[in-house]
Order: sequence, then C-alpha cells, then structure tokens
Amino acid sequence: MNQTQNMAGTNADKDILTDMLMTEKYVSGTYETAIQESANEAVRNALRQIQDEEQQHAKMIFDAMNQRGWYNPQ
Repeated sequence: MNQTQNMAGTNADKDILTDMLMTEKYVSGTYETAIQESANEAVRNALRQIQDEEQQHAKMIFDAMNQRGWYNPQ
C-alpha cells in the first residue's frame, strides 16, 4: 500500500464508514420519533441524551469521511 492509500484508506474503509454513517442517521431518526412520542419526561430526557451521543458519533464518522474526500456536503 502506498502512502496515499494509507492516508486515504481503502474502498472497504469507505464502505464501512458509509454504512456506519447511514446507520447513525437511521438510529438518530428513530430516537427522534421515540422522543416525540414519549409521555414520560424522564424517558424523554434519557432518549435525548442518547440521541445526542449518536449525533456526536455521526459527526466523528462524517469528519473522517470528509477528510478523505468520501463525503462532500452539497
């Protein structure tokens, strides 16, 4: 593997990160629905905290992909 490949990663790395980001997006949407439909404030707050953590994970994945030129926001 040459230096450029090492810095950028492989197509398998890109596929894995893409899958991870899509999963984070799906999970975040699921938490959003659960938050909106929760009648219990303690549960709602716990779900908000978890959703925030999921969004932080998604941001880390997005940053890794963006640095490699694999995800360019429109």
